[in-house]
Amino acid sequence: MLNSGSQSEGVKRLQEEYKQLKKDKTLSSIQGSAAPVKKNNFLHWKGCIKGPKDTPYKNGLYYFEMKFTNDYPKKGPIDVQMRTKTYHPNINYSNGHICVSYFSSWNEENNIRGILIAIHTLLNNPNPGSSYLSLNEKKAEEFNSKYATLDQEYDWENSWGKGWDTNN
Repeated sequence: MLNSGSQSEGVKRLQEEYKQLKKDKTLSSIQGSAAPVKKNNFLHWKGCIKGPKDTPYKNGLYYFEMKFTNDYPKKGPIDVQMRTKTYHPNINYSNGHICVSYFSSWNEENNIRGILIAIHTLLNNPNPGSSYLSLNEKKAEEFNSKYATLDQEYDWENSWGKGWDTNN
């Protein structure tokens, strides 16, 4: 790990948020979690959210990836990309980019906990105003049962920016 004298303020803040996330009982209500991909790199994170009840995403596990810069929290994540192939109006079908207003209206008070809640809320309430595709609950349910399973495997260190195989 970097010694504390050479760490950016962004890395220090991300380390503190990680400690808080491990203690945060409120995230259990959305069944969400997040952590750095590697213990020595706090700028690259992976996360998971359980699909909300009463939605086409119920009981699914949705993995996503986040990258940050040393300017965090002044600047939000570079991008947040869903790794579980998901049929959702606000998730780009070709690369998993998640479009949610929480990212575009970023301020220094926002945090990773808020990102998890925003993704959960988006799965529960799609925003047709900023959509990549139209809502199709049947297709969303098909993707949920096919891709959002317990046995998903990712090479987290090499997965960034690869997008999804859209031939399925």
